[in-house]
Amino acid sequence: MPPPVLFAALTACAVALSWLAHERDRLPGDLWLARRIQDLPGAFETPAEVMRAATTTWVVVLVGTAMVTAFHFMGRRRAWLVFAVTLLVLPPTQAAIKNMVDRPRPDPSLIERRATFTSESFPSGHVLGGTVLFLLAAWLIAGRLQAGWPRVVTWAIAVAACALGGIANVYEGVHWPSDVLGGYLWAGVLLVGGWCIVRVVRRAA
Repeated sequence: MPPPVLFAALTACAVALSWLAHERDRLPGDLWLARRIQDLPGAFETPAEVMRAATTTWVVVLVGTAMVTAFHFMGRRRAWLVFAVTLLVLPPTQAAIKNMVDRPRPDPSLIERRATFTSESFPSGHVLGGTVLFLLAAWLIAGRLQAGWPRVVTWAIAVAACALGGIANVYEGVHWPSDVLGGYLWAGVLLVGGWCIVRVVRRAA
């Protein structure tokens, strides 16, 4: 699928889900799935806490900036542009969407709340930022590896980290599964949008 078409499709899905989240405190299936995830063994508590700590917005920006610098010095100017644009728009975009949707956090009378929060529920900021960071890191690293298993393993680890981030936020009782899906979709919008910008800049050069 051409990047502009993919960008348009992701944006349409993200906007549609955001509108639904604005209209409803939770979507069909949210409560059932959240309770199933919260039934995971207690041993999942520590990985969930670590993942949430590692994907806070300031950590994502700091780590992303370090990677921008590293790959810029390695001559990856396109990678530098993707990171720079993505990191620049991620925090304000996340805050703007949260404010516009204004969805409350999951009711503690419905699911157990195991962590604290400071903003609205949709989309999950930890998932949005973490997904952007993990997938961009995988793209940068895989591009310097030989084709085949090394690249497959790199992408598999990144996707697994994204999945763990989503599960962790629901397990901690601070997001509905639809908040997590919103984080994935908006991360896709930012990533593919950055990719489209890189293609335009490269053609214009």
